[in-house]
Amino acid sequence: MRPPLLRRSRATLPQPDGRVRSLFFTNIWLYGAALVLLLGMATGRQALTLLGLLVLITAGVARAWNRVALRGIAYTRALSATRVFPGEVVTLSLCLTNRKLLPVPLLSIEDELTVGLRPLDRDSMPSGNPGHQILRIVTSVRPYERVTWHVRLLCATRGLHTFGPATLRAGDLFGFFANRLRLPAGSTLLVYPRVLPLADLGFPPRRPFGELRVARHLLTDPTRTVGVRDYRPEDPFRAIHWKATARQGTLQVRVHEPTTALQLGVFVNLDTFEHYWEGLDVNATEIAIAVGASIAAWADANRYAVGVYANGIVAGSDQPLRVPPGRDPAQLAHILEGLAKLTPFSTVNFARILRAEAPRFPWGSTFAVVTPLLPEALTAVVADLLAAGHRVVFVPLADCAAPDLRGLIVRRVNEAAFSPEHAAAEPAATPVAPAE
Repeated sequence: MRPPLLRRSRATLPQPDGRVRSLFFTNIWLYGAALVLLLGMATGRQALTLLGLLVLITAGVARAWNRVALRGIAYTRALSATRVFPGEVVTLSLCLTNRKLLPVPLLSIEDELTVGLRPLDRDSMPSGNPGHQILRIVTSVRPYERVTWHVRLLCATRGLHTFGPATLRAGDLFGFFANRLRLPAGSTLLVYPRVLPLADLGFPPRRPFGELRVARHLLTDPTRTVGVRDYRPEDPFRAIHWKATARQGTLQVRVHEPTTALQLGVFVNLDTFEHYWEGLDVNATEIAIAVGASIAAWADANRYAVGVYANGIVAGSDQPLRVPPGRDPAQLAHILEGLAKLTPFSTVNFARILRAEAPRFPWGSTFAVVTPLLPEALTAVVADLLAAGHRVVFVPLADCAAPDLRGLIVRRVNEAAFSPEHAAAEPAATPVAPAE
């Protein structure tokens, strides 16, 4: 179950840098006021003297007020949840605190957020930063006052959404000067990909991956080594434990922990065109990611040791998505978080990833290949997997053809399930506990 999260991103403002911009008083005004003051004092005209003095005092007080307007100001964000599914609504709480005796008569907040989050009860403005929008709030704060705004956000698209940077602008009592301070980005919100029942995607409801050839039998988990033993002729070369071999002086191989869980590898191809310069079909990549997430959720619920791989880079890293199979209670959360952070741009050859990861799976494992394209290299890898005794479920998207291979299971996806009308009618997704 998802815990009641209320994570705060606290950002106490540093001291203003003193760069105050004048909205009214220019050098001409100040020099002119000083000249009028001197002229009035020289000629003994009190009206000119008072006028020049009033202008200079007003400008000085306003400038001094504005220089300290942002001192003692704290700005925080709080989210009612940090991990949600598309279509859910979260509450963003913005809190501004004035921790000094001097009031701030005019203060504006411009906080950036990604366009995938739609404010429901407040208007937003376009941002100069592509893919972002601005929430703007204009207010005033009294001495030692705290003001809080609650903004409901509709989480429309998958991804890792950031909040910030935020820009605070303060003005003096007369509105003659303005001071600005920019805060870096802070809070993040993770929106998982959509997860649908496989029956809604067009898979057979009882056996979406076909008939099992054999009952569940004892396999080994290659990610868990429990010991070593002497090498046998039938042992694969990759099982050799070289450090133990050096210590013993004879070939040693790893002994993996036995398991009865069937292993499933979900491989998601983000290529939508044969050549990268042809462009990118974002809708096709989002459907591929959602199909991969739905398959992984079904497999986890049916006690598969499931892992997910993709040829796109995970946000915040320079590596493609790779979540090895496992039966950890947080395995599904790890998978959904990885798919949520996945960028829609492919960077690695998909067939190469499938060929490199396949030897890590034991005999009899199942491979689900989700792809909008069928290059020749992918057909060759799928044929090799079938020849090696693996089960391969091929999930072509859009107009992708399926290879004509004996033993291949083909599952066409009902892409209408991802339409906005279907999304509005579907029930809320099952909460997923965040990975630790």
